[in-house]
Amino acid sequence: MAFQCDGCGRLSIATGRRESGGFDNGDAARLLVDGPSKWIPRQVGKRVYDDVPASIAGMAVEAHQCLSIEANRASVALARAVVEATAKDRGIKTGTLEKKIDKLFEQQLIREYVRDAAHEVRFGGNEVAHGDLVAEPMDNVTAAEILGLMDEILDEVFQSPAGVRRRKAQRLERERRLKNGNNAAPDASQEVPTGELVSGPDEPPF
Repeated sequence: MAFQCDGCGRLSIATGRRESGGFDNGDAARLLVDGPSKWIPRQVGKRVYDDVPASIAGMAVEAHQCLSIEANRASVALARAVVEATAKDRGIKTGTLEKKIDKLFEQQLIREYVRDAAHEVRFGGNEVAHGDLVAEPMDNVTAAEILGLMDEILDEVFQSPAGVRRRKAQRLERERRLKNGNNAAPDASQEVPTGELVSGPDEPPF
């Protein structure tokens, strides 16, 4: 059945059923749609990655959008691309993806369990890329788990360090105000940029 949106005027398609009889207007029928999963297009979920480079964040968002419409193989293929793009962003641009992931670990950019998570994303992406899922297609639960691992990698490499930098910058700014005898919060326009790591005169950056 086709329905017109009251807001934008565009059409959506739904699989539903017609229920007739028992209504105030006699023999008129009522159209029923059983739940949001029956609508085409479906509502697509969207993730936000504030501290991830825009090009990588865009791929990660698209991976979750594919997952939300059960385009499972596409979502996993994008997750693999996200891992490779993350390694390249950290300056690791040569070798296979397997070696890139290991170098992320060797350079202490990720912990051991995150390295293992990255390899699981790689394995899933390889199965999709090499056509190994013909006999047993990837289900939505498995794809969701792989994207969860992808998110762990983005958190480890980008989002957690950015959060630490912000917190440290705020602490140092507060200490500076207290030292100068000014307890007032800084103007929003004078706040320390969130992307920069600020250290005191005698304090190392890490």
